[in-house]
Amino acid sequence: MKESDEKVQKINKYIDMLINYPVNLTAYENEKDAFENLILDSIIPIEAEDSFLNSKKIVDIGTGGGIPGLVWAIYFPEKEFYLVDSVSKKVEALKTFIKELKLTNVYLFCERAEDFAKTHREYFDFATCKALARSDIALEYLAPLVKVNSYISLFKGPSYYTNEMKYTQNVLKKLNIAEFKEIEYEIGEDKKKRYFILFKKIGITPQNFPRQVGIPKKFPLGETK
Repeated sequence: MKESDEKVQKINKYIDMLINYPVNLTAYENEKDAFENLILDSIIPIEAEDSFLNSKKIVDIGTGGGIPGLVWAIYFPEKEFYLVDSVSKKVEALKTFIKELKLTNVYLFCERAEDFAKTHREYFDFATCKALARSDIALEYLAPLVKVNSYISLFKGPSYYTNEMKYTQNVLKKLNIAEFKEIEYEIGEDKKKRYFILFKKIGITPQNFPRQVGIPKKFPLGETK
């Protein structure tokens, strides 16, 4: 993906702010590692993916320091990004980043995912989260947020197929979603394998999802009958 000088400058500034912010927002301490594991990992799977490129309103749940939502907002100024996190210190950091980067296409919410779904049900074209929760838990958070025939994505490593996929299979019917596509890619000099798992919403999410705050993690949907 060829980028303008302005976007490159904003990405570099964002990385600098992210790794040097007083509150710990990332495990990466140098620019090279942060660029590979945060920026490239956010951009590579979506740069030619129509389900994302054709979306206008996009939500990132549990965004933390803005990964991937803020990165996407820099690269795609024509789209609207809604970044949600329940930790106020992280949201305050994002406010600073957005102001410094002069981004006008980002909306911040300091809320739990379960509460956010009450006011933004079936509102988005595309929903994602990264490193938030096991796949079945994450899908319960995300499925209610997107419109029917819209898309959900999860960022996963190779362990997804041995540790999480069985739970994913258990929630697809319950949430009215279907597996759509898996994008395999590599990042870094050591060519770490990564997977971008895409789902399509094929029907309205039952009103009882997501369940009340805390219940999805305490009693994961993928483990219930």
